[in-house]
Amino acid sequence: MKLGAVIVVGEAVVGEEKGPSDPKRPKLIGPMLTQTGPDFLGSQSLACLEVAGRSMVERTVERLMAIGVEDICVVVDGKTQMPLFRSEFGKVRVHVQKAKEIAPVLAEKLKEFSADQVGHAFVVSANAYVETDLLDFFYFHLEAKQVATRAFDRQGPLALWVVDCSKADEAQLETLMVPSQAPRATYFIRDYVIRLNHPRDLRQFAEDTLRGRCESRPSGRQIRPGVWMDERAHVNRKARIVAPVFIGRGSEVKADAVITRYSTIEKDCCIDCGTVVENSSILENTNVGIWLDVCRALVCGNKIFSLNRNVAIEISDATLMRRGSGHATNDTKPSNQPKVNFRIKKKFSTKEQSAKSLWQDANILPGAGRMSSKGPVIIMELPEQLKQGQVKTFMRELQPLLDEARPCIVLDCSKIQDIDSAGVEMLLQCLELAMKRDGDLKLAAVSPASAIILELMRVDRLFEVFDTPEEATRSFQNFTPVSTPQSQPWYATGYGLAGLKTAN
Repeated sequence: MKLGAVIVVGEAVVGEEKGPSDPKRPKLIGPMLTQTGPDFLGSQSLACLEVAGRSMVERTVERLMAIGVEDICVVVDGKTQMPLFRSEFGKVRVHVQKAKEIAPVLAEKLKEFSADQVGHAFVVSANAYVETDLLDFFYFHLEAKQVATRAFDRQGPLALWVVDCSKADEAQLETLMVPSQAPRATYFIRDYVIRLNHPRDLRQFAEDTLRGRCESRPSGRQIRPGVWMDERAHVNRKARIVAPVFIGRGSEVKADAVITRYSTIEKDCCIDCGTVVENSSILENTNVGIWLDVCRALVCGNKIFSLNRNVAIEISDATLMRRGSGHATNDTKPSNQPKVNFRIKKKFSTKEQSAKSLWQDANILPGAGRMSSKGPVIIMELPEQLKQGQVKTFMRELQPLLDEARPCIVLDCSKIQDIDSAGVEMLLQCLELAMKRDGDLKLAAVSPASAIILELMRVDRLFEVFDTPEEATRSFQNFTPVSTPQSQPWYATGYGLAGLKTAN
């Protein structure tokens, strides 16, 4: 008996539960995020993205071919990009077609199967990857003598059916495929199942593949235990690869980079010098810049989804990460950003009258707004964008405050929505100048998006970060700087080492 199959990509299959909104979906972070939920990748479907070398659609096609399915149709929702296959399928007929509405196309395809003497067909959503004995499922369907038999697992109904092509038509298709209270035989699956409803599920499948939790294995060859490399992949001798990991075809890992802990680097990617990729997936055609720390994340072009923070952001700084041709470069021209006036908050105190007149002088701080302090502590509210175009203006305004003895500064980051590497370097420079003057600089109200950038550039541990500016201000109460700057060497008389003799 001839078998067929229809794989649906994009829109929900007839009878597939869409479910309520997922509270764990990525949060929208201002203009840094273009899409939210599973659509943060734009028109790309999660099932069409390569994971460990092959997409879920291609893996499903391979499993159907293994049981002798001769005719496979991949129906793609009109809003979704067409899937690409890396391998040929031999004599098996696999064709892809677009559809504005899935249900009519599905019913028409089942009629075509029936006309071509295909008695039964599997109908499966590409977002439901199932590793089970499909032939056993088919024979169960024959014994049940039903028009359509649905598969279930421990979590409930799956978007996987076996349908009698000769008895199915558009009018009754939806009735047959949705769960009903009427007694109907269902097939229970105890094997590996994963539903791709969220970017987190894509990362979970990558880890399961490397851990051996499922039958599917990475593409390419295993060059040593736990390390898979696909064709044309290149790893520099000075790079460190800690199993289990996967390096996709045409990808490059440069000197001093570290790939570790169940990470996957998909095709045509480049991991630049010194960057650490830990427990993350770098999706196809992505360039990651130098000396970054990518931890528990999915990266696609210039978009990164943090699994820890459940936040997806779009990074405008091409030196950090970008979509490219697989050859990373950090040679980018600075954009011409307009200058921004910064609002500075301050509460006046009679203890620092000399500094008070300085802070209020509009000629010295031409871009400053209102200013306040609590004792010697200055609170500055940063703008929405802190990028290369604004850094010089900000430093000119902040420099007089950093030149004071023992500066105590709190930067309110609550309104920052876009920050690049130049903005982070500016924060580090301010911290360095403050500490050289026996002072300190602290951050407050750092947004999740800004926190991801700081973590990515490995500077998050250099700053003290507080939830609110008030908490940061109170932390300076325990700040006891040295009353006089150190002007003598450590071996001077004042340190009790007057009798120290030096060798002639």
